[in-house]
Amino acid sequence: MYLTEKGFRYALKENARVIGALVVRSGVTRFGESRIGYLWTLAEPSVYVGMFLFMHSFVRTSLPFGDSAMLFFLTGVIGFRMTNLIARKAANGLSHNQPMLGYPLVKPLDTIVAAFLLESIIWMIICSLFIFFMFAVLDRYIIVYPLEFASAILAIGYFAFSFAVFNATFGTLVPLWAKILGFSNMILMLSSGVLFVPSTLPPSVLAIIWWNPFLHCVEWFRSATYLDYVTVLSKTYLLSVATCFLVTGLALERIYRNRIISSE
Repeated sequence: MYLTEKGFRYALKENARVIGALVVRSGVTRFGESRIGYLWTLAEPSVYVGMFLFMHSFVRTSLPFGDSAMLFFLTGVIGFRMTNLIARKAANGLSHNQPMLGYPLVKPLDTIVAAFLLESIIWMIICSLFIFFMFAVLDRYIIVYPLEFASAILAIGYFAFSFAVFNATFGTLVPLWAKILGFSNMILMLSSGVLFVPSTLPPSVLAIIWWNPFLHCVEWFRSATYLDYVTVLSKTYLLSVATCFLVTGLALERIYRNRIISSE
């Protein structure tokens, strides 16, 4: 019993060391020694928000919700981009660390976990900076429901990781899947509620976009920043979809592990 427990602790410690090394490798691979990569990572959400603000002022449409266009678009952009980029970068961790799979200690799932941790840390920093920035600009609390906000972050992380595991494993086995995701990226963003309030849409339109899980990520994130926001969020649906992706991805990784490791 003691030996088994000791062996488990040793294996866990070794796995943590492997993932830690992969996190460092992923960071170096992504940013290298250039500071531009770090600056662009922080500036990218600002570019998107600025673009939406420009379109909003140019078209002169009414504000979808609240009294600040910047806050509305910022919550939508961060809610979607955080979910999408964490999932995408984590999934790419498998292909970017393909040479490392030749080592016995490194498993395909380790590369996904490492990329997920790196991207999650980056987005926690980005999210915190923008919250403090909006607090300084609007001079009011941005997160009105702290517990709901924490739940949203955890749910987004869970969905992003689950989606990444599925995309990495299924995408390796079916290369066409990556192209399908690339083509659908804009559609997912436009239907996720970044530019509008889903609850104000006609029921026939809402019945279609409601199935987009990214919409529920944005709705959960945004609902924590407004006191009277009317949401169409279904936490059960989002978490169920995430669980299905995770179970399927883990099953594919276990069944086709040798094929995934040997793939080019």
